[in-house]
Amino acid sequence: MNQIARVTMVVAVVLAAAIVCQPVSAAGIAVGPSSQAVENMLRGGSFERSLTIFNPSEMGFDVVLKTEGSAKDWVKFSSIDRNEELQKVYVPKKGQTPVLMKVTVPEDAANGRYTTKIVVETIPGEEVPGSVGMVLQATSALEITVTDVERVSGEVTSVVVRDTEVDIPLGVEVGFKNTGNVVVTPEITAVISRDGSVVATVSKAETPVRPGATEPIVVHWPNEGFAAGTYQANVTVSLRGEVLADEGRTFAILPLGSLTRQGELTDLGYDGALTVGKPIKITGVFKNSGSIATRAKLSGEVYRGGNLIDVVSGDEMTILVFSENPLTAYYTPKEPGEYTMKTCAVFEGKTTDAKDVVFTVQPDSSGLNLPLSPVPVAAALAFICLFVTGRRCREKR
Repeated sequence: MNQIARVTMVVAVVLAAAIVCQPVSAAGIAVGPSSQAVENMLRGGSFERSLTIFNPSEMGFDVVLKTEGSAKDWVKFSSIDRNEELQKVYVPKKGQTPVLMKVTVPEDAANGRYTTKIVVETIPGEEVPGSVGMVLQATSALEITVTDVERVSGEVTSVVVRDTEVDIPLGVEVGFKNTGNVVVTPEITAVISRDGSVVATVSKAETPVRPGATEPIVVHWPNEGFAAGTYQANVTVSLRGEVLADEGRTFAILPLGSLTRQGELTDLGYDGALTVGKPIKITGVFKNSGSIATRAKLSGEVYRGGNLIDVVSGDEMTILVFSENPLTAYYTPKEPGEYTMKTCAVFEGKTTDAKDVVFTVQPDSSGLNLPLSPVPVAAALAFICLFVTGRRCREKR
């Protein structure tokens, strides 16, 4: 073997070793569960299921969501909070992203078994470490059986009755899962007693639950005028006359101020014409994360040009435990310019962290808005009189 051949072989061996010894970054995506089946779906009915997309690589990336198969047009994707319909989602590095899948069976679908494949894949051309330019893909199978037989069923997953305070509404929370194939509205009744004597009864039957969904349903007892002490709540959950659960819980009515108040302002926005003299509606969402219903209101400071020019305060509202409710306040700007409103929620002597909202107010264009002071008006009248007098003099000549 000549010198050139030996050198060529050595270089080839070194390159091969270098390639083999390169660290490999895990690349891939996965989606779970890998398969799901839904039985006894009525035509025109709908149900929801969740999917989770997993990314084991060292870099986040976008993936697109597609469907294939006989039921592909029945499927829509959205964020878990149902606020946004999705066709593409971002999956963080070494992380996961949940997606809600809503399936609606057409009114004209025939009885039978339908299948679809959920395809999750990376976007062509997007750099994914370790993928060597390939499109990464994962799939999940969905099987749906359509029927014309209505099935009504459900189960109670939880019954929770928390302590409250004097004159603060009591919340009876029931977790209900619809295991049938039609929308149902369970009836919940809570009988309140003390020392064996019934003192109040409250009922609720107004929360529809979709097939396959689990919903927390809360029944409130006003609890006005009742003394502190230990009480019992007998909770019955019925579905179209059939009793699904009948359970007792003990709770306490405590002196005012015994339980912890806690909350946060989770969102803030505005709505209005943003014109001088026109009111602007400020809306913030207050989340009650404490252990008792809480009275809260919006409070804010208004700045223009870095100077504090006004304050705003909204109406006080009762926010029930573990609830989120909008709070509102109104402000009418008097001058054009850029405004900053620093707003917080005030509740039971506490305040949340402040949030800022910035908006620009325009002048009112509905009229000229010119000041009619006596001086310009008198000057205009004098000019008109001189013009008319001069014209008459010219006509006499």
